[in-house]
Amino acid sequence: MKNITISIEDEIYEQSRVIAAQRKKTVTGMVREYLQSLSDAEQRREQARSEILKMIGSFDGKIGRMPSREVRNARR
Repeated sequence: MKNITISIEDEIYEQSRVIAAQRKKTVTGMVREYLQSLSDAEQRREQARSEILKMIGSFDGKIGRMPSREVRNARR
């Protein structure tokens, strides 16, 4: 596990400590969770991009035109 150092305004730090205490967490724990959520969101976006590219490929790469009804409704 790596350590990081950040600089924030005193007021933000104090507010963060209050929020962390209310949630029965530490500021460090909240920052860790936030960074993890960013990473998870990026992974979900990449998965969605991959699935979209697969769908485009399944229509023979004809981007910008609606596939025919037969192609859209074909069972795979």
